[in-house]
Amino acid sequence: MGSIDFEKLILEEIANSGHLNTYEFAKDLQQDHQLIVGAIKSIQSVGEIINTEQCQQENLVLTEEGVLIADKGSHEALLYNDIPSEGIKQADIKNLGPNASIGFSKAMSSGWLRIDKSAEGGPRVYKKVESIEDSVQQSLIKILNNEYKEMADAKIKELKKRKLVATQIIKSFTVTKGKDFSLSVKRLEADLTADLLLSGLWEELTFKPYNFDALGASLPSGHLHPLMKVRSQFRQIFLEMGFTEMPTNNFVESSFWNFDTLFQPQQHPARDAHDTFFLSDPAVSKLEEMPQSYIEAVKRTHEHGGYGSQGYQYD
Repeated sequence: MGSIDFEKLILEEIANSGHLNTYEFAKDLQQDHQLIVGAIKSIQSVGEIINTEQCQQENLVLTEEGVLIADKGSHEALLYNDIPSEGIKQADIKNLGPNASIGFSKAMSSGWLRIDKSAEGGPRVYKKVESIEDSVQQSLIKILNNEYKEMADAKIKELKKRKLVATQIIKSFTVTKGKDFSLSVKRLEADLTADLLLSGLWEELTFKPYNFDALGASLPSGHLHPLMKVRSQFRQIFLEMGFTEMPTNNFVESSFWNFDTLFQPQQHPARDAHDTFFLSDPAVSKLEEMPQSYIEAVKRTHEHGGYGSQGYQYD
């Protein structure tokens, strides 16, 4: 089976009747509503062939339980049919099915059953009428077939209360003729090619208007190195834990701050020239501005220990 030309069907319907509703049109074709909406938007992209106006309507739909009742019958009708002519003990009603209690309550309120409380062995349930009409099932079938427009509001309210039907909001479009209405859709050309220029065919074609506000294609750009990504993640974790960053604009640091205050031993390989860059000018750092007491504390801890450490025991 070939694909359906929805655009052609839509334009023919508008030409004949002057308008259409996308939801109703989809139901008539027995097709998905979104297929019709997609075809409408495709026609709109060409030009002002059609005009559209969004609208919404409320429809009644059956719930899962409602669909089951429309097929098999209401709980009260099924229970009524299961009551034998000799009646049944009221205590045994619950054994007639998972919805027997609901069915019994509804059947009693409808006047279909009676209870003989003086029966031997306890209260007994009998049929009160010879036949019944399952109006619940009939109403649900009408709703299923979309034939409920004249149904009484009280009946619909009752079905909603029993959660057999629900209200569904349907959003659709009303479509009418546009100023350039035509039964054929002529696609706009997107590109002015060299072949069109050489053949002169471009003079007979209609082109899409150029959008000067459109953003250009995004250019490929660099990305963070995986190690830099990990570094950024760790940095963010520490900041969220409450740590603050120290000034990082000192690109040259003294050995005192880089090694001694961190209590690295004098023979640590990180102090070697192959692991650390050393400057010849200045050859040494000036510590005169530092409190001598602090410098002495660092020296003393290195040599003799402190704060739980025995130090490096330098001679």
